[in-house]
Amino acid sequence: MSDTIESTVMAEPEASSSSAILTGMKRGFPIFLGYVPLGFAYGVLAVQNNIPAVYAVLFSLLVYAGAGQFIAVGLWGMGASVFSIVFTTFVINLRHVLMSAAVAPWFAPFTRFQQFIIGWGLTDEVFAMHSMAMATGEKARLPLVYAANFTSHSGWVLGTFIGAVAGDFLPDPKLFGLDYALPAMFLALLVPQCKERLYTLAAVLSALLSVILAMYDTGRWNVIIASVITSTIGALLVTHRDRNIDALRRKA
Repeated sequence: MSDTIESTVMAEPEASSSSAILTGMKRGFPIFLGYVPLGFAYGVLAVQNNIPAVYAVLFSLLVYAGAGQFIAVGLWGMGASVFSIVFTTFVINLRHVLMSAAVAPWFAPFTRFQQFIIGWGLTDEVFAMHSMAMATGEKARLPLVYAANFTSHSGWVLGTFIGAVAGDFLPDPKLFGLDYALPAMFLALLVPQCKERLYTLAAVLSALLSVILAMYDTGRWNVIIASVITSTIGALLVTHRDRNIDALRRKA
């Protein structure tokens, strides 16, 4: 009897981990599907700009920078220096500092190394996925987070591989509308989060401000500046609203 109880108790963590991994894969699968055509477009552009296919795949595997990789390919094709490519990619991805700070409390129970691995796999879409889970009050589980990140990343790498192999035989990927895959997927992740008027207002304001800043030749800083300004305004409004609600409750 004791052996049966012991075996059951020992099997519970394994079953729990397996369930978490499966849930993470399910969550990451829509992003996987969206990343395959994106990675395909990047792979095609990379080989058409004289980047060897193996380097294109390694870039997606190790750097995993999304929009930054597209910019890097364009700069490479223009003959830009390695320093300018690295610096530009760094600037474009500065928004990840904001995203990491936003979800850091959710990952606080994990070790620094585990947080590093999670942060390395944090993209715009993965951030949106984890933010929605965090907003529901769900407790972060490491196997689930790893599985979701890995599944999403796999789509990007797989798409890059296919695009790099097929790149020599295809024309401009813009002819197929692949250049719009990233904005389309991000919009699909944004809309479900706009459940309140305040969130919708913040999203619209951020988009308008980003466009206005882009018109004044701010480079890639327009997204970062717009995000900081609108998130600050949103945080102040939420704080003000919550204080008013608390005051009304005290009076009641």
